[in-house]
Amino acid sequence: MCMNIMVVDDSSLTRKQIMRIIGMVKNIKVENFFEAGNGLEALKILDSESENVDLVLADLNMPEMGGAEMVHRIKTAEATKSIPVVVVSTESRTTRLKSLLAEGVKDYLHKPFTPEEFKEVLQGVWNETEVEINSALNDALGQALETMAYLTILVMEDELDKPEKTITAEISFTGTKEGTIQIMAGWNFGKILAENISCLTNVDDESAFEALKELSNVTCGLFLPMVVSSTADTFDITVPRVKICEDASQWNEFVEHPDSCVLNIEGFPVVTRVILKEQE
Repeated sequence: MCMNIMVVDDSSLTRKQIMRIIGMVKNIKVENFFEAGNGLEALKILDSESENVDLVLADLNMPEMGGAEMVHRIKTAEATKSIPVVVVSTESRTTRLKSLLAEGVKDYLHKPFTPEEFKEVLQGVWNETEVEINSALNDALGQALETMAYLTILVMEDELDKPEKTITAEISFTGTKEGTIQIMAGWNFGKILAENISCLTNVDDESAFEALKELSNVTCGLFLPMVVSSTADTFDITVPRVKICEDASQWNEFVEHPDSCVLNIEGFPVVTRVILKEQE
């Protein structure tokens, strides 16, 4: 993992110690360290470098502007609110720390900390984001299926037969987050979905394609409110589109992707994936 880290502490010796400890962590490469002696200095750096800062490590008790005020400014500014912040302090888990965690601070490290403790916190910061995104997508899909087509996601107890022909519905969004949601299923599932939505039997292939497109549209609409930082966030959403494949080649490639999740929807295998684009 390669990243840029800002260390905010009024003691230059403590900043150097923190950077030295981080340098001892295996499989973590820091391309750049940014140093600030208080919250005001940190915010000035973030004004010009917010796109280049992946993580902020912040003390609480500092002159001019302490860590609590700095966190509040970071988490209420559009350009910086998505940057993870970890508090590094001699304080125990006080009421102030609990309020900062509620405001968006990711975790807490007690001074002095070890390389192992830093790595554990760092893994929690990034893994939490990944789990939230994937879990939110599948929760949104489950809601969409139940309300649109009275279908339910079941526990995957046995491996399901992969479909011979597949449909991939894809929809993109831009805003405070930018990315694409993809849902792949077999043609048979598309037809069942269309039948349940329309209450008709013997639906054609075109209806199956349209049903999966509509499922992606509704899922996206439910997914985005789950992952935004603020209820004021807005998004532009594209028209859903489908890709059709008459053999299993696309299925194999899609399932093998590390971000894909295979679901059991009442005996039909369906694969989901959300691809988030790095904000420039």
